[in-house]
Amino acid sequence: LRKQIQVRQGAQMTKFNTLILLIALTISGCVSTSQPISPDSLNHYRDTLVDLNVNSIQALTVEYEWNYRNFKERIKTQDRTDPNPLTLRFCGGRYQWKWGDCDADQTETPAFNVIAQSRTDLAMINQAMIDYANFLIQFSTANEGSKENLEAAAKKIGTATKSISSRFGVDLNDDNIGAFASIGVSVVQQLLAKKQREGMTAVMADFQPGIQYFANLGSDAMAISAAGIKDEYNDENKKTTRAMAVENDGSKRWALVEQLLTLNEQTSAQLDSLSILSAAYESLPNAHEELMAALQSGQQASLAELVGHIEMI
Repeated sequence: LRKQIQVRQGAQMTKFNTLILLIALTISGCVSTSQPISPDSLNHYRDTLVDLNVNSIQALTVEYEWNYRNFKERIKTQDRTDPNPLTLRFCGGRYQWKWGDCDADQTETPAFNVIAQSRTDLAMINQAMIDYANFLIQFSTANEGSKENLEAAAKKIGTATKSISSRFGVDLNDDNIGAFASIGVSVVQQLLAKKQREGMTAVMADFQPGIQYFANLGSDAMAISAAGIKDEYNDENKKTTRAMAVENDGSKRWALVEQLLTLNEQTSAQLDSLSILSAAYESLPNAHEELMAALQSGQQASLAELVGHIEMI
């Protein structure tokens, strides 16, 4: 009888321990709804954004140099040169300046200077996305005891977002740019609590509208750049074809033909690069969603579409 009681008590203890384990697992599941995202995926995402920054800035630098060279060539061929458009005016803030006139709009500003501004804007957008990727790398493993560096990273993103908002005239609200609108030192605690409560995917989803907005800005910059390249091509093509029409010397005429062929090759190559870069920016929201899917599955994100566009440059 004593042995039967001991067996019965042992069975009850086993059931009790099993119940305690199930309760613990359930509580654990409520606290964190998903496993940490693979650091390899986040590093891959950050490194891909760095590559995109290098390629996009390089593309605009090529166009800048082309436009600047043509600007000087046009001045060289003028009989009389008005010095006013060639003079810098210091307008507005301490470091602000404009070509020619403080009230001049973009159409009155030399094309190479417009491209230089686009390049500066694009670098600012790219860096904000790179900073966000670095923030995710830290955030994926952060907790209460390691949030100091996370606060510094959040502050950096918040400052960059305010600059972008001011430059492009977008309101800082959730509808426009999602959680980028409020990110800063004061919200890190809230983000950590949300990650603990709902998982990292829920936190990243709040940033998706901002990724979409930044992607649109990057794609628009490529479109503006393409328009500038077409304008420059038309100017150079017109000048060269006119010279061909009146040139009687065979060797000089052939030199003009070669010049035109080189122009065609250069222009088509630049437009192809800008087209691919535009597609790369347009794929950024999908890449961000792929990261979130990787978080849910525990698998590494390949970012194949974004990487494929960049590798085609």
